[in-house]
Amino acid sequence: MRLGTLYRYRLLGFLGLWDEVRATDDVLDVGGFDGFVLSRIGCRSKTLVDPDAQSVFEGIEYVKADFLTHDFGGRRFDRIFSLDVIEHIPAGTEQRYFGRISSLLKDGATAYVTTPSSDIRVFPNFLRGWVARKWAHYKCFGYSKSELRTFLQDTELDCNMNELNAPMYLFWYLPVRALQPFMPARLLNCILTRLATFDARHARGMRGYFLLRLRRRAGAPAGGRQPNSGSATLTAEP
Repeated sequence: MRLGTLYRYRLLGFLGLWDEVRATDDVLDVGGFDGFVLSRIGCRSKTLVDPDAQSVFEGIEYVKADFLTHDFGGRRFDRIFSLDVIEHIPAGTEQRYFGRISSLLKDGATAYVTTPSSDIRVFPNFLRGWVARKWAHYKCFGYSKSELRTFLQDTELDCNMNELNAPMYLFWYLPVRALQPFMPARLLNCILTRLATFDARHARGMRGYFLLRLRRRAGAPAGGRQPNSGSATLTAEP
């Protein structure tokens, strides 16, 4: 189990995100790898798209393909999850990525995107570059709020941007990772749950991650806006 996957699942659960999923929802996970998140939620249909998709759990449609080019055959979804994915896609395709999300959402439906901040900090911070390479963040450490706003221009998405500072997780990440091979799964789960509990209560700050809640405007054209036709409406958590 990847530390980040389990930690994000716990953290977003404490923030109430999984409670927003309804039993009648059609859900798409972009970059979900083995489907861990989808396996934990209850909904009508579960689809996962990832070039490295690993079929592990029952009840999930695994699509081993590139999200930016895969033809979904006109399907649209009630929820889309894309957790710590955008920082891995090729540079220059970020706006296309959000445009694809917009086109695959039903009217009034919601997507949830997480990504590191460009100011992300680990402890000790002189190892930030090494950690970034271990996370395969070769393109960049993460993004600033202004960069994310730019990427969301010319979409039909309204965005609520939340800070996820993750102070305890980023402080303890390296020791926990070093000890992970020697830990029972139950102990690892307990540690990550405690870190996520603290971080959910101390989310303010720019040295961790962002959570973008992206809602497709009702009545928006299925193909999305043409370039330079407008910009997304963004709000930020105070």
